[in-house]
Amino acid sequence: MMRPCFALALAIGLAGPALAQDDFEKRVAGKTAAEVNKNIQVLTALPAVELFPTMQFMAASLGVSCEYCHVADGTGRWPMEKDDKAPKRTARRMLTMVQQINATHFDGIPRITCASCHHGSVRPTPLPPLFDPSAAPRPIPAAAVKAPLPTVAQVLDRFVVAIGGREANARVTSRVYKGSITAAAGGEAIAFDMIEAAPDKLRATATTPRGRTVQGVDGEDVWTLDPQFGVHGETGFEAIRMRRLADFHGNERLGVLDPSLEVTGEQTIRGMRTLVLEGTLPSKQVERLYFDHESGLLVRRLVTCALAEQLPP
Repeated sequence: MMRPCFALALAIGLAGPALAQDDFEKRVAGKTAAEVNKNIQVLTALPAVELFPTMQFMAASLGVSCEYCHVADGTGRWPMEKDDKAPKRTARRMLTMVQQINATHFDGIPRITCASCHHGSVRPTPLPPLFDPSAAPRPIPAAAVKAPLPTVAQVLDRFVVAIGGREANARVTSRVYKGSITAAAGGEAIAFDMIEAAPDKLRATATTPRGRTVQGVDGEDVWTLDPQFGVHGETGFEAIRMRRLADFHGNERLGVLDPSLEVTGEQTIRGMRTLVLEGTLPSKQVERLYFDHESGLLVRRLVTCALAEQLPP
């Protein structure tokens, strides 16, 4: 089973103080979620480092955010152990049901997850999906595309030209981004700003009514500062994702970062006809890149990662 690695790059710091990191990976190495966190009743055997990605997967499966199940106190911190909300208690029963189904019918392999029934909605529907003319068009496999498709090298070379060319990009030493992000399921917009500097440094800040989150990358060091946990080092898929974002010249060497890329077909995204490239990264994550047919620009990047240890039986 794969899940989107959608965790947002919401914060990061140029030359973030290494001494401020509490080295989360070492602190929880070999420990379960129940040993590190309070009031874990179902996912007791889950590795502690995988608890947050699992919560993200569950939230996305239902199209909700953290506050659907959890409460926040007046200081902006989240006492996650509290059971004040009914949806959290319901979630425990649903997790137990999913574990039992997988253990009974799939030899403990997590073939069934929250997303199997919910599909981004709080209430699963018992009806088959009906035709929706407003729904996003399905991908067209390469074998079904009538016109000859370009090679991976041609797609990537055209992308480099579209962003200004290699020589022009080699002269760039920093970039600044500002904007807002709105979840696909709706909700409040999150304001963010991001600073990149060569080589491989990044600082991103996201601001919500509940506080500010900052993440930073400086080479191999990856850290997060948030209202709930303070400053802590990042590990696992989150650290991999952040280092990839901080690769200052990564756009000019996508084929080197993912040599397994193949042209798998086409898909229409917001009215744009795109070419789809897919490959498997060294981290075993599956990556899909969507390039606009007209401009050659990269308009979407989707990464999925294995769910094997997210919902243990």
